Order: sequence, then C-alpha cells, then structure tokens
Amino acid sequence: MKKICFVILLLVSCIGQGQTKEIAPNTVSVTGRAIVKRTITRYKAKVSLNMEQVYYSDPQCTSLETFKAKYFAKLDEKGIDSLEFKENKMEFLAYGYQRDGTVLELETTSLDKIKTLSQIKMPGISTTYQFKAEITEADYEKLLKEAFDNAHTNASKIGKVSNKKLGAIVSIVDNTVNQSIWNSHNYNYEEYATIYVTYRLD
Repeated sequence: MKKICFVILLLVSCIGQGQTKEIAPNTVSVTGRAIVKRTITRYKAKVSLNMEQVYYSDPQCTSLETFKAKYFAKLDEKGIDSLEFKENKMEFLAYGYQRDGTVLELETTSLDKIKTLSQIKMPGISTTYQFKAEITEADYEKLLKEAFDNAHTNASKIGKVSNKKLGAIVSIVDNTVNQSIWNSHNYNYEEYATIYVTYRLD
C-alpha cells in the first residue's frame, strides 16, 4: 500500500512540474562588428648596447662605460639629450649574452626624434621600436554603437528570412577592446570591436 501511495505522489509531482514549466522563447544570437581606428600618440625605442660585438669591431672600447659615452656623443651630435633615456640593465641580463651590455629606453611623443634616433649606426647597437595606439572614450562609445547597429541589422535579416518579428533583447556580451596598446612597427592588421546580442523572435 505504501508503494502505491508513493507512485501516485510521484506521478502527481511530475504532472505538476510539467504544467508549470515555461516554454523557452524563440531567440536569435548574432555578432556585431565595427572596425577600430586608432591614433598613434607615443613612441618607444629600446637601444641595446652589446659589448660582445664591440670587442671585435672596436678594440679600443674596453668597457661598457666607454661604449655608452661614445653612444651618448652620437646622440649629442643629433641633438638628442641622453638624459631622456632610462637604463634597464636587468633586461639586457635576461638576454643571456656572454659579454657586458645594457638597454636604454626612450619614450617620446615626437616621431621626428624617433626618426633621428634611427639614423645612428654603431657596431654593437641594435634598436627596436614600438608605437602606442589609442582610441578616445568618445570614439570607443561610437564603436560600440556601430557594433550594436551591425548586430541589429544582422538579427533583422535573420528574422525576415525566418518570418519572425524581432523582439526584445535577451542578452548582450561585449568583447572588450583595449583603448591603449603598444605595437611593433609592423602593426597593419584590421582590428574589430565585437559584441554578441541575443534577441527574442516573436
């Protein structure tokens, strides 16, 4: 008798759950994109002074301090103040070279200064460059609106071909774009701001 009562209660519970369960609405999930256009605002140069090459090309340059003095003299000839550089000895040590050396870093808003620096050629000197590309807060808000409008257009097309009316937004996910990034000189790919939007289909 107890088993029969348990079975009846279980059936009643399942029927009740089936009656109260809501039917999931039809939805469509789309992607919206907008191309990111950045402005270069700063430049960074890293100058590596490597004594490993100098020992053979310039035997009279026997110490890192002498090497640095010669490089600073070249900077002075080009009108660049050596005091603008920050030394990063630890970065050079991380390279694992056998000989002594160091890394000098320069950050500036002047492209002309970077061009002038690139003209300095010396044995044992190698320079890499980076560019800071940014988008303003106002431009970022425009990007989000363009991406949202693109998502809405895509969803409307899907609704049209499926004979459904586009309803309310169910969810929005933003694939955040960094407003400020450092890139190497070969930055030439297209970058997009992307959002994912889910709509009801009525």
